[in-house]
Amino acid sequence: MQTIEPCQLLEWDSQFFGRNIGRVTEHRLEPQNMAAINVWCTDHLIDCLYFLADSDHADTIRLAEDNGFRLVDMRVTLQCRIADWQARAVNGRPSEGCVRPVIPSDVLTLQAIARKSHTDSRFYFDGCFSLERCGALYELWIKRSCEGHADHVLVAELNGQPVGYFSCHRQGAQGQVGLVGMSEEAHGKGMGQYLTHQAMQWFADQSVESVEVVTQGRNIAAQRLYQRCGFLVRSVQLWYHKWMPNCTSREI
Repeated sequence: MQTIEPCQLLEWDSQFFGRNIGRVTEHRLEPQNMAAINVWCTDHLIDCLYFLADSDHADTIRLAEDNGFRLVDMRVTLQCRIADWQARAVNGRPSEGCVRPVIPSDVLTLQAIARKSHTDSRFYFDGCFSLERCGALYELWIKRSCEGHADHVLVAELNGQPVGYFSCHRQGAQGQVGLVGMSEEAHGKGMGQYLTHQAMQWFADQSVESVEVVTQGRNIAAQRLYQRCGFLVRSVQLWYHKWMPNCTSREI
């Protein structure tokens, strides 16, 4: 019988940040699996361990805090049924600007927007990942999305220049919002809501039945945007990071 390990090594994260990074496979902790987690981390020379916890399980929260995990984010998942969105959808086109599919010449501008748009994420909030690597993470993310990692990427354009992006993923009848970002000059112009509307229309055209999006608990602006577009909170989880004592340099 194959033994299921309590954690998994995240090879991509480890290579990108230059440290051994793992993730707890379950969303709840018990004293016996906490011991197994510690042994696994020692055996794999782990520097940082991610843990996504169920927010409604008090014993898990206490165990995480008692064992060196630090809270770095609230993971808020929102969901919207396409039929519900269609019943209430208002085009809401802004007085200026447009939304269109991404083109290759957009990528450098979108990368510059991405470097500044995701500072609410757990990587920035952790305080042990360098700002340079955090910015590079989202630069790479939007670049890969535009190159085919996402099923569709929409760009908000203002005065002939890209000012925002919205990446879409589809798996059967389920849609998933990927990366969404907006430059400061586009704030307050209604571009975010119009961009979301156009993305939902794309999902509808693909026969998607419902769409999910994940954002941070501290990102109130994003939550309000999605709620205005018909999304409702489906779940709230807690992201923890644990840095091991043997990690001599925290800023990576």
